[in-house]
Amino acid sequence: MTTIYFIRHAEPDLNVQDDFSRPLTPKGQADTALVTAFLSDKNIDVALSSPYKRAVDTIAPFASSASLHIHTIDDFRERKVADEWILSFGEYAQKQWANFEYKLPSGESLSEVQTRNITALEEVLREYNGKNIVVGTHGTSLSTIIHHYDNTYGYNGFEKMARIFPWVCRMDFDDNNCIGMEKIDLFNPIDKPDFDNCVVRTADLGALKAYKYTVIFARYQGFSHKFHQAKIQGFSHKLRSAKIQNKWLYCRAKERNVFETAGGHIEPGETPLEAAKRELYEETGATKFDITPAFDYAVHYPNVYANGQVFLADIHELGDMPAFEMAEVAMFNTIPDKMRFPHILPVLFERVTKGDFNE
Repeated sequence: MTTIYFIRHAEPDLNVQDDFSRPLTPKGQADTALVTAFLSDKNIDVALSSPYKRAVDTIAPFASSASLHIHTIDDFRERKVADEWILSFGEYAQKQWANFEYKLPSGESLSEVQTRNITALEEVLREYNGKNIVVGTHGTSLSTIIHHYDNTYGYNGFEKMARIFPWVCRMDFDDNNCIGMEKIDLFNPIDKPDFDNCVVRTADLGALKAYKYTVIFARYQGFSHKFHQAKIQGFSHKLRSAKIQNKWLYCRAKERNVFETAGGHIEPGETPLEAAKRELYEETGATKFDITPAFDYAVHYPNVYANGQVFLADIHELGDMPAFEMAEVAMFNTIPDKMRFPHILPVLFERVTKGDFNE
């Protein structure tokens, strides 16, 4: 696996209008200590940067502390706006995100910025496969890279990070395939996502990349008898199966009193489908089933970022509950009243029930 930490530069001195030589402010210089501290335990092998001074200077203290030479890559430079300084930058940025081909005379479109940044990134991935890498970069350039792997990331995401200097996005790659992505605010680090403060979007199957999770909405239609006995840690639990046609099967973890869909992390080397099959067995005991991908989704937290795929499953046979994290499974007509991830599950379930996807 190759891991890249993209470091959006620290606060720039906007009194200097030349894009190439614009330095950091005194605050920006001080804030490079946050970057050095963050990267200090990441086992960085390679230091790369845009050639622009503010990007280089943001990672230079860390590179010096790690005895790494910074190699500059011209195509990681920031987007060129125009030959002259513009004052209405917010309005201009909105127009660019609304139309990736929009640009001012002598400037660059976001499509052009994205193409050269992704081309440079793919060359980095070939040359430094399996390494841990830091890249000094810029807000717009980095945003187009993120958008390449998640087209739900647009102006709103860019606008939220535009005022944060410095800012970090970690991406994990298996060869050229982005298998994970996380955005990190160095001023407000957190260990876990704020599940009560997130934005959830769905997308057509295959529209996103960098999948991290699977979610499986499963129906169980295989029984004609009244009860199914599932052994869990030496004792039996009853799964009520009367009138179960078109009901949904959810699971409950041993340490929780709320229900959730089967699903979870995609492990290194797994495809989303492989992960979904594994999770469905581990969390429900399903031994015979049909499963198919339905659509993609993205969850944006203030400090954490994740994509996933939603699957539909028809379970034909349930075996003994595996001795993992789940305590029981149960049937519901819709999503449970007491549910895990209450800001995420309803959005996904709404699209499932609408059938707005290709099964």
